[in-house]
Amino acid sequence: MLSHVFVPARRFWLAFIALVWLAGSAQFASAAPKRGKTHAKGKSSKASAKTSAKGKAKAEAEMAALAAAKVAVFAFDGEDPYSIRAHVIKALTDRGMRVEAGLRSPDTAEQFRDMGAALELAVYIHGRIKETTQDHATATLVVRSAVTGRRTATATFNGYRRGLPFDVEEQLWDRVGRAVTQACLEAAKPGARHHNAPMRIEAGTPL
Repeated sequence: MLSHVFVPARRFWLAFIALVWLAGSAQFASAAPKRGKTHAKGKSSKASAKTSAKGKAKAEAEMAALAAAKVAVFAFDGEDPYSIRAHVIKALTDRGMRVEAGLRSPDTAEQFRDMGAALELAVYIHGRIKETTQDHATATLVVRSAVTGRRTATATFNGYRRGLPFDVEEQLWDRVGRAVTQACLEAAKPGARHHNAPMRIEAGTPL
């Protein structure tokens, strides 16, 4: 009689041990991917922090280059260019840049490079204003690098004549800010400036 009771009990304990073992294995298997995810999350956080640090360093370098830069704004051509030019100068000085407003535009890329090296300029800006109708006009601005002497950006603004100067001032940095910043960074590099020979700088009429 006891043997019949003992056998089922033995089977019961064997089955219980097997269930406990299976449950432990399942728990271990489910825990392993979690550790992997945590490790991957740690790597992602480090990469994100590294990218953020690079972005911050880039922004600081750009701000420093703009603060140290000088930009020459030549006299604008066309109908009633003075107001728009004044707003362009204001937009640049609001960014911390120093503006040279009394220079005359050279004729060749080589002369632009020589002037830039002699006066430690980073950027040139020139503009042309043209009436399209009685009440409307367009303003075309050209950005040129003082290091290479070449054009780097052109932007055209359209609008009512009375409001166009304010539109140019408000939209200037969105349209040509990247080109201006890049030219300033290039000019700030050691050894970036060079010119062929001393040149005579002719100043125009001050603003």
